Amino acid sequence: KFIDPKYDFNEWSLRRKAIQLANLHTKRTHSTQTTHSHFRRETETQVYLPKQGVTQTATDRGTRPVQHLRYVSGLRGHPDQEMAVVQVDLDLQ
Repeated sequence: KFIDPKYDFNEWSLRRKAIQLANLHTKRTHSTQTTHSHFRRETETQVYLPKQGVTQTATDRGTRPVQHLRYVSGLRGHPDQEMAVVQVDLDLQ
């Protein structure tokens, strides 16, 4: 017993296939279209490869961050002098 997998009994699907075949019959490929699509396929991108050697820069901010220090002033000296906290930010760049 042979069963055809392409057989379709639905009237609407047969109508849809007929319309698709009729639309394909009117289409055609132009030679300019294939030429342009051929060149589009052959395009390449320019890539800058990384350098082989190691470079040194004049600034190294990432290795020496700013130091935040707090000093207490007024601990020594005259007894009437008030104590105060002084915050110092050292940028040793």
